[in-house]
Amino acid sequence: MDLNQLQKKLLIKGLDSLPLVNYEPAVLKEWPTDWHIEYRVLNPDSGKLERRKFRFEKIRKRLGSDPKARKYAKLYCDAINEKLDSGWNPYQQGKNAKSFHKLLDALKVYLKEKELDLKNGVYSPESMRTCKSQIEIFSNWIKTKNLTNVYVGSFTKDMIQEYLDHVYIEKELSPRTWNNYLKYMRAVWNWLISKNYCSENIVSKIKTKPVTEKERVIIPPEWTRKIMEYYREHNPKMELICGLVYNSFMRPSEICRTQIKDIRIIEGGIFLPGNKTKNGHARWCLLPPHLIEMLTKMKIETYPLDYYLISSFLEPGNNKLCTRKIDKYWDKMRTKIGLPKNMKLYSYRDTGITDLKKAGYSNLFISSITGHLNSEEIETYTHAPDPKALKFIMEESYKL
Repeated sequence: MDLNQLQKKLLIKGLDSLPLVNYEPAVLKEWPTDWHIEYRVLNPDSGKLERRKFRFEKIRKRLGSDPKARKYAKLYCDAINEKLDSGWNPYQQGKNAKSFHKLLDALKVYLKEKELDLKNGVYSPESMRTCKSQIEIFSNWIKTKNLTNVYVGSFTKDMIQEYLDHVYIEKELSPRTWNNYLKYMRAVWNWLISKNYCSENIVSKIKTKPVTEKERVIIPPEWTRKIMEYYREHNPKMELICGLVYNSFMRPSEICRTQIKDIRIIEGGIFLPGNKTKNGHARWCLLPPHLIEMLTKMKIETYPLDYYLISSFLEPGNNKLCTRKIDKYWDKMRTKIGLPKNMKLYSYRDTGITDLKKAGYSNLFISSITGHLNSEEIETYTHAPDPKALKFIMEESYKL
């Protein structure tokens, strides 16, 4: 009987909210002819608590005094019980040695590691926000279901399915968003495997939901006119950001990652290395004349090269701006002019691509200036902007 089978038995008997007992504490046994320390621990292969013991008689004789021996034996028992309580199991030496750790404790370790990755620059703030949100939602559900004492090795596919069903209904998720939750759970279990908590990704057995083609929201010219009128009067810096999304096909998160050193006015573009793009491929984001004029007026050449293009108050600075800050500027404008909620800043990227299609440009040409490139094409594209694409963006690109 394995741990999953044992957990199922507890579920059937209605004992799933109780701690999964995997050991009986170590105690000193004093027999007339022999002293020994014994404890019982769950053997995953048999599904039973099996006795383990070692003789204490030699230590007792060496100490020369029973009271002294009892005190020494207590130290032994405390040390063994501490190990057992932390998840150690002599039957699980080596592979999956941490399967008796509580899942909530493992999730805390996971979160700490991601926080360190963020500090060391190998994890983005956006990814960290997603991580914290996902782990918090999952942990709260575990507590609500009284599964706080369930070990990693006894967490089942059915439990994960129940959690995902819960968030799907409670949060009214779209199938696409639900699949993202599923994808994240798979990643967490892959991490548990890599850290020796378990050997199988139980989440991989859960299928994704079918999704429809993603809806593209286009911002009509009449709304663009109102948006630009508002920003030119109240917040001119947002006009630049809108232009970078619409004309240069930059995502808001990529704009936030852009530094002064990435802006190449002479070449007519912004060069984003792979660690600043969504798909990890370096690319050129071309700049039409009106955006170059805006950047020139900002006197970006006077700022340190490692400054971000937008920071506090949308000015260049040494602190990277969170995309949520930009969203607040967009939401404020939306409220003032009554812009429909489905029209977001990111919609300008879809609007720009749609406008190119309406103008009759081929998909190949559009992909070359929007960054939808495969790994082979990018090798010949990142050294300098494509001359034809640069000519188009300089002469024919529309201004918002």
